[in-house]
Amino acid sequence: MLQTCEPHELWTKSDRLRSRLSSHSISSISPRLLIKKSFAYHKMPQQPLNLSVIKLDGSTFDVQVSRMATVAKLIEAVKDVFDQSANDDEVISWSHVWGHFCLCYNGKKLLDYKAYIRVIGIKDGDQLRFVRHLSANSL
Repeated sequence: MLQTCEPHELWTKSDRLRSRLSSHSISSISPRLLIKKSFAYHKMPQQPLNLSVIKLDGSTFDVQVSRMATVAKLIEAVKDVFDQSANDDEVISWSHVWGHFCLCYNGKKLLDYKAYIRVIGIKDGDQLRFVRHLSANSL
């Protein structure tokens, strides 16, 4: 059976609950509840990382990726920036680009496409660069 309350009863119940909550200090709140609240904080949407990529000619462009991105997602974002900035008569062969070049961060080639960029240490504002990379076909 559904119980109904008169409006004044709702206010009274609300006031009692508010006074009970305000009378408790943080130390009296269950540690389990605090842990649940802190995990919820990490579920909030995060701002993407803003990275710059140095091309072989020394020019740069900016790219944004999720903080939780893998190297594969980073490469996809780089490809998307190129595709958006290319002229109609420019066609970039990505199989050629990734067959001969790779992205590099702090002197390390980003070859493990499943690796998370946060684990590699890539942070907001960091620079990546294209470097020559010998493909397995050229050996």
